[in-house]
Amino acid sequence: MRLTGKGRLKMAKNIQTKNHSATKHVYDTLDANELKSVVRDGLVSMTPAEREEFIKVLDSEMKRVKLSMRAYLVPLGIPARSVEELTPTEVGHLVRYLKLTVPESIRAIERAVAKYPAFAAGAAHNGHRLAA
Repeated sequence: MRLTGKGRLKMAKNIQTKNHSATKHVYDTLDANELKSVVRDGLVSMTPAEREEFIKVLDSEMKRVKLSMRAYLVPLGIPARSVEELTPTEVGHLVRYLKLTVPESIRAIERAVAKYPAFAAGAAHNGHRLAA
């Protein structure tokens, strides 16, 4: 069976949708510390430009649910005044705190994280830990 350009595009979108929803469920199962590690490690593996883009996407997703990412930086002791100043560890701490204390932020975090493949490997690894 040979697919046309439109057929290939439709098939690619179907695969992407299935992968996106499966990835989303993985983030639901992570506890706050695991999510923090996934985000931190994913950000470390990105280029500085990709990190900045992710942080802006996260900020935008939080604004969609009427939350301000910056409002949580000072209470956490994070001195960054702009997204460019946030380190991967600081973003990890922020995400952990939000998962623990601000339930309405979870969907925003999941939407932002699910857009970047750098987080998928860490989520799969953290979700399948063996007891020591």
